Amino acid sequence: GAVAVATRGGLGAPQQESFRFSRGTAFAAGEEDRLRAFVLEAARDDAIAVVIAGHSGTSGDAEANRDLSQDRAARAAEIARAAGVPDARISVVALGGAAPLSQETGEAERAYQARLARVEVSLQVRR
Repeated sequence: GAVAVATRGGLGAPQQESFRFSRGTAFAAGEEDRLRAFVLEAARDDAIAVVIAGHSGTSGDAEANRDLSQDRAARAAEIARAAGVPDARISVVALGGAAPLSQETGEAERAYQARLARVEVSLQVRR
């Protein structure tokens, strides 16, 4: 369904959080619990959709990075489902390295690539 910005159940504007991975599809320490807590509002309100965008680093094979970002987004969707969000209200997209963050001044390439390993999760009110 369409997604609109509206006020309902404490959710005014869409809320978005980024959750880091340590390697592959393993969340960094504490991120899985943080994600579970973040999606609980969506589990309690059937008007809230969860939109998950998976990301990877920019180095290496683009197709492999897209596959990895898909696996990360799917792992986040599993957590949302386990928290009580039905499949019908979960959307997943794999971006690979196509939407990188800006590299910080003085940031080492390895640290930068590690920071790109993430999912961005948005809670949005559906019409």
